[in-house]
Amino acid sequence: MVSMPFPRYRRQNILLVIFASLGILGLLIRCIYLVDTGLLSHGPGFVEDQASNLLSALSMLFCASVLLPMLVLSIRTLKMQAVRPAVIPAIRSRQLVGLALVWVVVIILGSVISGMFNYGWAAAAVFFLPGIGLPILLIVWIGAGGLPSGSVRRLWSVYGISMVGSTLGAVLLEYLLVGVAVGIIGIVATANPELLNLLNQIKNQVTSTKAGDIQSLVITLAPYLTNPLVILSILVFASMLTPMIEETLKPAVLWLLGKRMRSPAEGFLLGALCGAGFATMEGLLAASSASQMWGLGQAGRLAASLMHITASGILGWGIASARLKQRYGRLALAYLLAVSIHGIWNGSVVLAVYGSLRMVTHNTQGDLFGGILVIVGLTSLFLILIIIGTALPLINHHLRRSAVPLAPQVPLPLAEEKRESSSPGHSDIIAPPTN
Repeated sequence: MVSMPFPRYRRQNILLVIFASLGILGLLIRCIYLVDTGLLSHGPGFVEDQASNLLSALSMLFCASVLLPMLVLSIRTLKMQAVRPAVIPAIRSRQLVGLALVWVVVIILGSVISGMFNYGWAAAAVFFLPGIGLPILLIVWIGAGGLPSGSVRRLWSVYGISMVGSTLGAVLLEYLLVGVAVGIIGIVATANPELLNLLNQIKNQVTSTKAGDIQSLVITLAPYLTNPLVILSILVFASMLTPMIEETLKPAVLWLLGKRMRSPAEGFLLGALCGAGFATMEGLLAASSASQMWGLGQAGRLAASLMHITASGILGWGIASARLKQRYGRLALAYLLAVSIHGIWNGSVVLAVYGSLRMVTHNTQGDLFGGILVIVGLTSLFLILIIIGTALPLINHHLRRSAVPLAPQVPLPLAEEKRESSSPGHSDIIAPPTN
């Protein structure tokens, strides 16, 4: 009896089913844990803790639901059911304006309701997910509309893997780096009594700060955070190491797709989806932690989402160019550009925060240098926002004009029947083109 090779597309879909199932299970467990700890929170600042935990739980529930299409479509593919091609039309002006206006209304209503009373965040929770999701949808539509794409299953899978897998991988690596740094500091402190005393002093001050009192905590830590050596270390981590980690892991699924992508334009679309998945998880978690600054937090996530989606789209274009056309120079340039955009963005945020902390520590006399740093940081952020906001639709327009029309995709069962009729007994060796 001759054993037939296990079809590649079956292995891929089984792995997708396993990933989606484990992801949904993990997110639901995290959701239950956050609800439990949120409801049981008490003491000073318990309202803020409840808001953060329960909004984070809502975020986990939403992310679990986003993995469902990936799971269902992968199971359908395994059952040899047809998977329709994805079609993302170019966005029209009225659609752009309409979605933007809806988002503005969502932000205004959420901000007003959340500030009306102590539990206003609970009443405004209905606006929480649209406040994060609408800008991401709008940005992806601007950047990816009209570009060639694969099957619906592919788009949902790329988005889901980036949302859960890439985000988790980046967080673990960043925590690992922080842990190594803390370990090194601990080793140095054991040999340096003065440094050890300083660390113990900081620990005691933080411990004595009232829980949930962010302003007091900032004032307590400001003298240490504004130390030039500390801020330099934060700058290196935020503007160099973090962008390199995140821009490498965000499009991780594209490194695996390889030549299954059909054009650099499709690489840009899938890269933008990778950035959207990462921005979704990061945005939901960050906004839920800033429940007391509801509107400002949501607006800030729009800008960060634009950065993530644009940078990943550029890198996706570079990956496809390298794998399909051996244009490795494009890949190097795209990676450098993506990391630079991300690094300048993070560095500008650090400068603005550093300037604010200097102003806090000199609140009686003011601090001119701190004010200058705040202005420089915010101006840089604004300029980057304008540049990438202008570049994204221009890139989309160029790729749509230069994209070569692709042959129509054949639904999965039909593709299998054709291969079986042309090469009996060996159709399973070749993966179907729609996936």
